[in-house]
Amino acid sequence: MKSDINFRMQKISLSAQLRDVATPLRDVRAARLVPAVVYGHKVAPISISLDASALLKAYRSAGKSHLLDLVVDGKTHSAMMHDVQLHPIHGDIQHVDFFVVSANEKIHVDLPVVFVGKSQAQLEGATLQQNHATLSVKVLPKDLIEAIEVDISLLVQAGDLIHVETVAKNYPTLEFITPANESVVSAIAAVADSTSAA
Repeated sequence: MKSDINFRMQKISLSAQLRDVATPLRDVRAARLVPAVVYGHKVAPISISLDASALLKAYRSAGKSHLLDLVVDGKTHSAMMHDVQLHPIHGDIQHVDFFVVSANEKIHVDLPVVFVGKSQAQLEGATLQQNHATLSVKVLPKDLIEAIEVDISLLVQAGDLIHVETVAKNYPTLEFITPANESVVSAIAAVADSTSAA
């Protein structure tokens, strides 16, 4: 059974202001604002700026796989952070591209993999090897979820593995881009310690 994390996505809203492209970016950032661009479905590119603290908080919550409400000049857009440029040293956000989505068109996202359940193979000493931390999917915005859950109780003994096609059966609203025959996680037999004294 899948948990509520797959069905209830936290609502995130960001307010932005229109940005005069003639204003030097260093002046924008000096005012604790982050320059950004909005584009996408039926939206001509718009230059905006956002409060740095609010944007960082939203990025930590939403990442690049979460829809958010972006309010620009009184109009709300359903958008995703498509490209985020971080400062190479202190990690502050330097620039963001927001992509406006259509309710009727699938979007391509990489969703994190979350393990649920208990593996008998692991309880008996096997090591779980995660082969995919995220899975690539296409999905309608209304069906977007936080994460993809993988039930590791299917790993009963060393050598068992779980393929993408097995996971996909639990998510009929997702179109999986990651190849169906690839392994998401596998149970690896424990290696005997050959250094032990005879």
